Amino acid sequence: MPEREQVVTIDIDKVKQGDPNAFRDFFTYFYPKLMSLACRFVDEYTANDLVQDIFTSYWERKHLIEADSIRSFLYKWLQNNCLNYLKHQIVVEEYEARVRLAEARVSYWEDMADSNDVLKQVIDKDLFQMIEEAVEKLPHKCAQAFRLCYYNDLSHKEIAAIMNISSRTVEGHIRRAILFLRADLHNLLMLYFMFYSINQ
Repeated sequence: MPEREQVVTIDIDKVKQGDPNAFRDFFTYFYPKLMSLACRFVDEYTANDLVQDIFTSYWERKHLIEADSIRSFLYKWLQNNCLNYLKHQIVVEEYEARVRLAEARVSYWEDMADSNDVLKQVIDKDLFQMIEEAVEKLPHKCAQAFRLCYYNDLSHKEIAAIMNISSRTVEGHIRRAILFLRADLHNLLMLYFMFYSINQ
């Protein structure tokens, strides 16, 4: 027979009073349920950030929140946050990733190759396309964080504000992006250094 879900009693009054044990039980019980809901809308890394924000916000406002069903209240709150996050991402991607970041990328590579005639011929729009195609293989959030950091020279704090995530999550995205691109662009980097050494 299938195992029945363990019955957990959550004392919301104690949570509101700031009881750490009650809040621990509250977190343990609702975290997997909220993660399951958030992952219907966003990737796992973003879902974790949004769920953590729900618990943090609830703890900060616990004295002010009145709800007939805490489960329904948290679900609705998280769902709205997920939808707002997705709306925010559409604005960022359409405006910045396709316009300002693309211009910054071209400017960056032109500056890097400014004193090297051979590299100017190698680092052309076809090479840009190869690099961008590699970036597009990354998970969406990793790619966005990488572009904001390396194309637009933004700090982790600035990226966190734009992407509506924590600075620690930004660091994780960029670290994963660098490890992936280092492997995926290995041959491209070899070509880069081959031309550079020939021209010295």
